[in-house]
Amino acid sequence: MVTTYQDDLNSSGRRSGVDRRVLADPNYQGVERRVTKDRRTASRKRMHQRFRAKDLTFVKLSSEHEEDIGQLLDISKGGLSLRYFLNDEKPRNYKELGIFVSGGNFAIDKIPFKTVSDTQLANGSPFSMIILRRYGLQFDKLKPEQLSKLDHFLQNYTLD
Repeated sequence: MVTTYQDDLNSSGRRSGVDRRVLADPNYQGVERRVTKDRRTASRKRMHQRFRAKDLTFVKLSSEHEEDIGQLLDISKGGLSLRYFLNDEKPRNYKELGIFVSGGNFAIDKIPFKTVSDTQLANGSPFSMIILRRYGLQFDKLKPEQLSKLDHFLQNYTLD
């Protein structure tokens, strides 16, 4: 099948049959990738290397009156990202988080943090009412015992 476009018409008004998609530069990677080569890794912005967890690890987000549970996506000495289900449309004002590994081997509680990002993830089913979000955060003023537990988690429960 040959795709033609309106501007492929020659002077007589007939289509030339040239598929311009074939003539595209094979090295073109899109505007975003040309502007910032590291837009996915954000290596220029991050101070600490991010790691993925070995086992299923959960993050408990706590506000004054509510708690939500999410799944850890990646973690570093400076912060983490997780995904969680949004139960309703009202925004939450989370204050602390807890990290715990399935099976009960490890837990850190009452970690203060600052929200960096909260974005909606693409839904695989257009008919689903479930809203899945990615939440990025930065640790804030960790106590020495929390830092020690975080180092232990990074050394023993993450992939290199």
